[in-house]
Amino acid sequence: MTARFERAWKYDIIKVALDHPKGSGERKAEIDRLHGTQRLDWTGHYRTLTRSTLYSWIETYELEGIHGLAQKVRRDKGNRRVYISLAWMSAVPFDDATMATIHRDIKQHVRGLIKGGGQFKQTRVLTAEKLKEISAAYGFTCQDERVFAIPQAFVQEEHHFKAVYRHKADRKASEDNKPRIRRTSADRMPMEIVVMDVHHLNIHVRRDDGTYSTPKLIAFHDIATNRVFCELIQFDNRGGVRNADIITAFVNMCQHPAFGVPQFLYVDNGSEYRFADDLEDALRLGATIGTFDGREERNRIIRAKAYNAAAKHVEGWFRQFNQQHARHIKGWRDDDPMNPKRPQLGRLHDPYPHGFDAFCAEFFSHLTAYEHMPQKGQLKTSPALAFMAHVNNGWKATVLNSDQLLTVFTKPEPRLVEKHGISIRNVPWTCDGLLEFFGRKVIAHVPKYHGFAELLITDEHGNEIGIAVADQVFDVLDERGAKESARRNVVRNKAIAKLGKSVPDIDVGAELIAFGQKHLPVIPNEPDGTISVTRPGSQRRAIPPVAVEINARQKRDEELRQQNSEMSAILAQMRLTGRGI
Repeated sequence: MTARFERAWKYDIIKVALDHPKGSGERKAEIDRLHGTQRLDWTGHYRTLTRSTLYSWIETYELEGIHGLAQKVRRDKGNRRVYISLAWMSAVPFDDATMATIHRDIKQHVRGLIKGGGQFKQTRVLTAEKLKEISAAYGFTCQDERVFAIPQAFVQEEHHFKAVYRHKADRKASEDNKPRIRRTSADRMPMEIVVMDVHHLNIHVRRDDGTYSTPKLIAFHDIATNRVFCELIQFDNRGGVRNADIITAFVNMCQHPAFGVPQFLYVDNGSEYRFADDLEDALRLGATIGTFDGREERNRIIRAKAYNAAAKHVEGWFRQFNQQHARHIKGWRDDDPMNPKRPQLGRLHDPYPHGFDAFCAEFFSHLTAYEHMPQKGQLKTSPALAFMAHVNNGWKATVLNSDQLLTVFTKPEPRLVEKHGISIRNVPWTCDGLLEFFGRKVIAHVPKYHGFAELLITDEHGNEIGIAVADQVFDVLDERGAKESARRNVVRNKAIAKLGKSVPDIDVGAELIAFGQKHLPVIPNEPDGTISVTRPGSQRRAIPPVAVEINARQKRDEELRQQNSEMSAILAQMRLTGRGI
């Protein structure tokens, strides 16, 4: 099939010259006209025509016809002509089958070395040694090392097996080279998809005590407009960004009228992002109403895959902002801490001298400049103008109250109410709502990530009771303790009075008597028979109760001893006579 296209292409070029007789001026004029021109050949490449080439094609056509215009296919095409190297083939006495077998074994050895991380030089040396061992196993030995030298091309042909080693040993490099799909955010609305990440700024900022640190940047990137909401943190000592820091930044964004609550949040897999799992219901509050297409079933929290920085849009923003804006802030060192940027040879840069507050002001000024800078790519305008277009079309942020949002990051813990208070971590907590609460169990909403001085208390049905604080301890002579105790009693008593007025007064005793009088008495049947008992002394069996005089203990004991003696005599008489009941 390829030969047919080649013949047709060449004939189409020379046919204008073939129309004229051989040796004529007209043929020469046509060849001169074609000389130096470029034509797209049958393989899709441009070829420059020359006189010698054109005369050669014409001569071949006149001698062999149109079929001679196609290149001849080698008879041994597809058959290997060289095994390993010409030097080795010339030295060994093996037949083609043996050389082919050794060639395949050596190829596999090269591939295994490359897959294991062997460098180019190492692979050639080790493979030559392996070739020497295999040749000796087949009965050929030689002292000339040049016979077993491995050609450079022999190893380079298997270079692609290095991808296996890179995938095992350097997953980041392997992931950077993986195939990507193209995505667009052209139809997205502001805050529909937000990518969150933490970045260590490559800028040294002086602390108040004279030391310096690199501030931490918490960024939320809106992929629809490329705007970024940021919070900056500087630690007095060493430390990393905590869940509490990211939650605070997230709450601040949710309160900002230009940002608000995102619909989908794209986060990393670090431990500092565990709080995001608690946001699922909160993020649904920012969702817009649309036709059902299954997307509502998607998780609102999207986790990034490991080593997949290219999928997080904020990583590109970090790189762009660092190179275009952060470099103009004093103390900038660039991304390589081991080889920072130096204003002078042999001298490190000075940290930002004006303190953290001044640094924040300068940083956010650069952020404003970034938002008004035109961009290429999908946005094709500045982030500020892209956001303005959405605002003019009626977009509004969905914001949340910070107190309500912070309750999202709590865990409910049931607590028993004792004396109108509860115990959290062995510390008593109370509030006026608990003073007015007369149930047995409440729910304390304890923050997961923040320290806390207040706790939301609800009943078992979710109704708010109050905001509890740790119970204050008063000195025994502190008058404030007595006043607080009296105030609590007043609150509790008023609640009891209010609770009592909410229901009618009922005389329970009267209700019980009326309940009993409503029921007729149960009349028993006539007795079935009467059993009588006669025995001596039976009249003495039942001793009527006698009133005991006060302070007559001795007299009472004497009467009991006398009665016991009489009863003993009766029993003895019954045993002698053999009479009984």
